[in-house]
Amino acid sequence: MSSPLTFRQITTADRDIFEQVVVHSDYRNCDMSLANIYCWQDSYHSQIATWHGWLIIRFTTERGDTAYMQPMGEGKREGERGEIIQCLMSDAASLGVPLRLFGLDSSWVKSINALYPDQFALYAPTANQDYIYLADDLATLPGRKYQPKRNHINRFTQRYDYRLESISESNLEDCRQLNALWCNQKGISSSDPEQRALQRAFSEFRALNLRGWILYADNTPAAFAIGSQINHDTFCIHIEKSDISFDGASAMINNLVAVEISKEYKYINREDDLGIAGLRRAKQSYHPTIMLTKHSALMLTEKEQNMRHLWQECFGDDIATIDHFFATVYNPKLSFTYSINGTVVAMLHLVPVQYGNSKQGYIYAVATKPAFRRQGIASQLIQRAIEYAKEWGEYDSLILIPADEAAQRLYSRFGFEMRDSIFVQPDNIVDYELGSGNSTPDFVMQLNFL
Repeated sequence: MSSPLTFRQITTADRDIFEQVVVHSDYRNCDMSLANIYCWQDSYHSQIATWHGWLIIRFTTERGDTAYMQPMGEGKREGERGEIIQCLMSDAASLGVPLRLFGLDSSWVKSINALYPDQFALYAPTANQDYIYLADDLATLPGRKYQPKRNHINRFTQRYDYRLESISESNLEDCRQLNALWCNQKGISSSDPEQRALQRAFSEFRALNLRGWILYADNTPAAFAIGSQINHDTFCIHIEKSDISFDGASAMINNLVAVEISKEYKYINREDDLGIAGLRRAKQSYHPTIMLTKHSALMLTEKEQNMRHLWQECFGDDIATIDHFFATVYNPKLSFTYSINGTVVAMLHLVPVQYGNSKQGYIYAVATKPAFRRQGIASQLIQRAIEYAKEWGEYDSLILIPADEAAQRLYSRFGFEMRDSIFVQPDNIVDYELGSGNSTPDFVMQLNFL
């Protein structure tokens, strides 16, 4: 199947397109900034296409899936949105991948539900929410809730002779040196994805219409911040670095930059927290006025819709919980099903999990329709999963959580043994809890391959 869309690499010359479509819109999503998309190309391989006034970004997720950002354009009619979704379906089909959409606002979620009821798994990851602040609040730090920030700033101003400069060719090298110092302090490699993005920003500073400020303390670079306009009322801070040896430098540049931004914009977007607890606390401490929810959507095949219904029938979870799994963890290549007359009556999922250097396969969501139980169907799926895992050779072992003593006896027949260890959330699954959800501890059964 051919695609109606022609994608190409994004260049700095696309600034005009973004200014026409995004800058004059109501979009405040940091992912729709040209600077972000361009600078992170090494990591996400982003490409651009236009279609009848719509701006479309296709990229590769961290998991390696092909995905599309919410189409950007003025069209709000469901019929017009239906046409662009059909184009995206055709493009995804031409690549042999399911249609995945990211960064959807609530109006697009409503349109998708109306146009394609029950055909998409929809999920809003909390780690992807943008923190948006009133620029005046960050500039003035009013009230008791900002007292800790004012204390940091007061200590900085009492201790250092400081000044703030706009970033230009004359001081860009100071930013580079400060960034190198920050990397050394944090143990960050120059090959780190964020560092590669920052080097692109340094190299194309003017071409991307970036703006930035550098803070000097006692004539020494202490902090810098770089950002760009998203739309008519929102400015986004993409990068902020500070020398940790200058107490209060981070709070100081945050405040001084907000003073500058508040002269032109109502809001400051400081992007998401990536699910990192420390970063989340830091962003929350500045009291965002908007937590911008960005929905994800995965178009499900008829078989996958069957699996969703089977999950709900067997486990009683709501659709939002099930869609969370399909949108963030599910891999069709690691899904094992048993169908009768085209309907899925049993399934299990093999989820790759990692603990340090140990790689394991987690047998998860084993379910059989009540009318088809005690016929050996689940045993067939378990055997298939074990054989696949052995042949694949990527796992040290398989693990699972037995639902009850009957399940424990079943898994024992395949060589699984009970462990004294309680299930712990794996390192590589950030935004989905893989435990059973029961109030009692989840004890693990394990089948070793080594």
